[in-house]
Amino acid sequence: MKVATRCGLVGLGGLALLSAVQGLRSGHMKTGAVGAWLLGIGPNFAAAIAITFVLLAAWLDMAPVADVATVRRRFHASAAVSAIGLIGWEFVQLSAKAFVFDWQDMLATLAGIAVSFGLFAALRAGETAGA
Repeated sequence: MKVATRCGLVGLGGLALLSAVQGLRSGHMKTGAVGAWLLGIGPNFAAAIAITFVLLAAWLDMAPVADVATVRRRFHASAAVSAIGLIGWEFVQLSAKAFVFDWQDMLATLAGIAVSFGLFAALRAGETAGA
């Protein structure tokens, strides 16, 4: 399976997680304090993973490359775009009255980016192992 396809599947997984979290949030479930906190930061965590891998998959599909170093650089660029965009959006919310700034969302974004690095390493390890 092509690298772009594997990255796209991980991105779809991130989008599925994002949809699940949004669905749970809109369901007005009684979750307790920890559940409410997880549902509050969950969208940023899931979006960080989804944006990174959907962007990477599209980039690799439009301009395929074979060497590992270039794929790694593109992953780093995709992760940076995801992190800067999501954290930047939090700062935009400082000046917007309709939105709420939350530093915990920024931490969730960084955690999602960290998980993205782990997922990317697992994808690359599976590729070199012949999986």
